Amino acid sequence: MSDTIIVFGSKRGRTAGMAQVIAEELENRGIGTDVRNVFETRPTDLLKYKYIILGSSTWSDGDLEVDFIDFERGMDKLDLKGRFCAVFGPGSTRFRFFCEAVNILEAKVRSLGARMILPPLKVNEMAGRVDEESREWGTILAEEIEQMI
Repeated sequence: MSDTIIVFGSKRGRTAGMAQVIAEELENRGIGTDVRNVFETRPTDLLKYKYIILGSSTWSDGDLEVDFIDFERGMDKLDLKGRFCAVFGPGSTRFRFFCEAVNILEAKVRSLGARMILPPLKVNEMAGRVDEESREWGTILAEEIEQMI
């Protein structure tokens, strides 16, 4: 069983693509990673992992991706002390709440006692560098996890 899980919510496929690129970087460093769509995952599944990576796009007035809303609420009773987290997501700087879903997820895992591995990845999808920025962040994430193992 892997020590790392990436859970993503993706309506148009951008966040799913980011999750895959990040997972590739982790796998390239020998870090076994389970990648799961949020609608196929229960919040309690996170408790099986030491390293938790969450990704969501931002919708409307700063909302989580629709499938992530119930999942995030379902996390309320989890104790994530002793676990390490990172969060990511795409957004557009054309909107007032740029990558607000990332902020929501970071606040949630912090409130549950998790320690952040590194600053969140917020990618402006309009800049056309989603894969490149995801790969760079994934490499740094892998290096940080390697130091903790």
